[in-house]
Amino acid sequence: MLDLRQIREKTDEFKKKLARKGVNPAKIDELLELDKKYREILQKVEQLSAQQNEVSKKIPQLSGDEKMALLDEMKKVSTEKKQAEKELQEAKNSRDSILLLLPNPPHPDAPDGKSDEENVVLRMEGEKPKFDFEPKEHWEIAEKLDILDTERSAKVAGSRFYFLKKKLAMLQRALIFWAFTEVAKKGFDPMIPPFLTKVDAIKGTGYFAHDENYCVNPGEDDLYLIGTSEVPMVSFHAGEILDLSKPKMYVSYSPCFRREAGSYGKDTKGIFRVHQFEKVEMVIFCRPEQSTELHEKICEIEEDLLKKLEIPYQVVNVCCGDLGISAAKKYDLEAWLPGQGKFREMTSTSICTDFQARRLNIRYKDENGKTQFAHILNGTAVSSRPLVAILENFQQADGSVLIPKVLQPFCGFEKIEAR
Repeated sequence: MLDLRQIREKTDEFKKKLARKGVNPAKIDELLELDKKYREILQKVEQLSAQQNEVSKKIPQLSGDEKMALLDEMKKVSTEKKQAEKELQEAKNSRDSILLLLPNPPHPDAPDGKSDEENVVLRMEGEKPKFDFEPKEHWEIAEKLDILDTERSAKVAGSRFYFLKKKLAMLQRALIFWAFTEVAKKGFDPMIPPFLTKVDAIKGTGYFAHDENYCVNPGEDDLYLIGTSEVPMVSFHAGEILDLSKPKMYVSYSPCFRREAGSYGKDTKGIFRVHQFEKVEMVIFCRPEQSTELHEKICEIEEDLLKKLEIPYQVVNVCCGDLGISAAKKYDLEAWLPGQGKFREMTSTSICTDFQARRLNIRYKDENGKTQFAHILNGTAVSSRPLVAILENFQQADGSVLIPKVLQPFCGFEKIEAR
């Protein structure tokens, strides 16, 4: 949520910043007009309330006709106030509906651009594997090894679901546990959050606008399956004043559920873009002056994990048009997929500044004892996607797949091969 006071005071600045994310400047004018109307009605309600309070003090001192006349007048005031309060709520709803959908202004370091095609590659790490055969895509490899079944999953749950089988299922568990352990060693408190949240948690983190969440039993529980554990983990401190003498750092495991509503026709085969997957997520609460340094730290952790998995990758500075609603700055880490012949996103990390903290009222006290909004960062350690990169980068001519050395102690085998 943006600071309305700052928008009023620095209107042109906000118009320029939000225009980089594709927001029409006229939307800011509409917001301010509704805000002006809201404040005018609020002033009227406050005046009517003051009038009621003043009269209530006089009534006991009056008697007879004077009292009756004053009571009749107050009935009119009461009716006028009720109408004004109704108009006030309507004005607030109209104003807040716009404010809720306005994105976080981009960081100055975020490149301009409208889509992921304009993201900027910062560097590439690792060597792409060389094959003396035509490399296959992950789904071809997995189906031939009989470790993935998407046909039966479609029968059970529909498209974009899957059964991981045999050693691929074990590899998934090994990957998640290994990453969870590695990040915890770096000072992050391990957490397993609720996998369902209330709508306020989703709105508070800026995800509800994307209409990507599955609602469970609508109209009854109104709980939503999480699309990322960022939602419950950021909401963990909603309404609190934190001690941020040092940053609060969490690493959480959860399954994730997404509609993938805007991806019709994309990545329909395999497990790259699916409705259900597992993820290990990092979330940090800190002071504003620490967020840039901690953003680099999260990126370093994500890079370290890919290096240990021996997966070649590139670091991408995400452009304004691809940032989403909450992020001011974002890095994507894209792994090389030989079967597809291109880099694809594996993980990402974002600075959300105080955008989510304002929505969820997460604060801290600065060195002067003044209450300020915290900065919040997030980053994915691993999801299910590195399975795709492992299958494609470690495939062998005979159809088998070698296991990265770092995962072998966790899964108990060195190779997946046909039986």
